[in-house]
Amino acid sequence: MALDTKAIGLLILGLIIGAAIGYGATAFTGGGQATTQEEEQKTVTYKIGFSLPLSGQLSSIGKLWEKVAYMAVDDLNKMMESYHLPYRFEAVVLDDGTTEEKALQNVQTFAQQGIKVVIGPAASSQVKAVKSFADSNHIVIISPSSTAPTLAIPNDYIFRNTGSDALQAKALAALVNHEGIKKVVVFYRDDEYGTAFADFFKREFEALGGQAVLLSYASNLADFASEVASLSSKVQSEGAEAVVLISFDTDGANILSHAKDDPVLSQIRWFSGEGIHGASELLQPSLAEWLDSIDFMGTRPVFISNPLYEEFKKKFEELTGTDPPVFSEKLYDAVFLAGWAIVRAGTYDGEAIKNALPEVAKHFYGASGWCILDENGDRAFQDYSIWTIKQVDGEYKYVDIGTYSGGSLTFTENP
Repeated sequence: MALDTKAIGLLILGLIIGAAIGYGATAFTGGGQATTQEEEQKTVTYKIGFSLPLSGQLSSIGKLWEKVAYMAVDDLNKMMESYHLPYRFEAVVLDDGTTEEKALQNVQTFAQQGIKVVIGPAASSQVKAVKSFADSNHIVIISPSSTAPTLAIPNDYIFRNTGSDALQAKALAALVNHEGIKKVVVFYRDDEYGTAFADFFKREFEALGGQAVLLSYASNLADFASEVASLSSKVQSEGAEAVVLISFDTDGANILSHAKDDPVLSQIRWFSGEGIHGASELLQPSLAEWLDSIDFMGTRPVFISNPLYEEFKKKFEELTGTDPPVFSEKLYDAVFLAGWAIVRAGTYDGEAIKNALPEVAKHFYGASGWCILDENGDRAFQDYSIWTIKQVDGEYKYVDIGTYSGGSLTFTENP
């Protein structure tokens, strides 16, 4: 269906993103006049699909992401209304269970419903599973959290509003090296995300003079006690000084809960990527106390010194009573990228939206920072935060203690 006011939409789009207010929809809702009945009759609603991990191994953060999705769509609609644009957006949320099969089923369901833009799925293995169908059926996929370098492919329908783990591997390797660790066991999920991240980390860490021994674990288990026992034996036989954990939230939390009671694993350093950040299980006192005692540290993608993120964080905390988990701001911005790409395309057509999205992203600065994409449709620039778990005012919390930007590691708090 064609948008009969494309020119107006493009003009407003240029004004809005040029002024860098990707997040600040609420700042503009009070100044506009109410739409007239005639305008309301002309309003066209477009559906945006969301394939989210409301169950399964990413459910701890997936349930919070659902709140982000609805918050973003509401803010996007307020922005459209405040500028008298006749477009509204509706969120259609499906649970993919953090599995490849359900993610593909969701995208197929969206296609049957005529939905041309899908935000998610979260995991790289899921993105890989939906890629062929999305490309063949011209369904635009915007993942806020898929990071596997193996999916950095030009001219497809997959867009990723976050940096590749080729970049994060550098940050994590620099962190582990900074801490004086010379030999690690990398304990990683046996999926697209974990395998690629582990390989890139090994390459980067050994380039810094360290040694990394790779050990995968089956990621589809309910409990990881036997895998942790194997890890303990490997660490002891290799004489490793630390473990680098590449996991999601529920599997990672289970692994750490067993590790803290292991006589070998409880006495060494642990590091992590972003996959476990935000999991509520890590803040349980018995586990958090141990993580604090061993100076557990990790990396996660962020945009440094961004006041729009602080606004987003405050609003999310007021809505949910908790901090936004990892990738929340990227999910939020993905909604605006999708909406404005539809407006810019001038038609609800997958190919047109695909072609419009990079231009929108090039000029869009939101809660996650500048969303410009590279030639592969992935975020072109990415900084990383160094995070840990500390006791703050008598309560354990996720705390950012440093940054990795432009190849340099800087601590803002004592690690």
